[in-house]
Amino acid sequence: MKQVMFVELGMGVDLHGQDVTKAAVRAVRNAIERNSMPGMRALVDGDTSRMQVRVHLAVPADAEQLDHEAVKAVFPCAVSIHVTGGGMLAPSGIFLADKNDRNEQIYVVNAAVEVGI
Repeated sequence: MKQVMFVELGMGVDLHGQDVTKAAVRAVRNAIERNSMPGMRALVDGDTSRMQVRVHLAVPADAEQLDHEAVKAVFPCAVSIHVTGGGMLAPSGIFLADKNDRNEQIYVVNAAVEVGI
């Protein structure tokens, strides 16, 4: 990416089930759901395939179980994903077997979404 134009931040949570992908998808949706970048089309001369998106995810656990394709599916363009340790594991205070809980942990994932050319 030659020039980063926007950086949006988001947080996603899976309260029950300890699903890092669900929390990551929620984090990137949170980062981009209230944004519109109509000026990007002009910056890429109408060719939105020239637009680049880089997603940084800070995940607290189970990084190897993260479904990158599910995260990429949130975006209408090509995306690169970079995963680091981070986020948070927090106690929920309750174990719900019917929600597929493996333990009482809440998974919190942080996302930084860079958009540029």
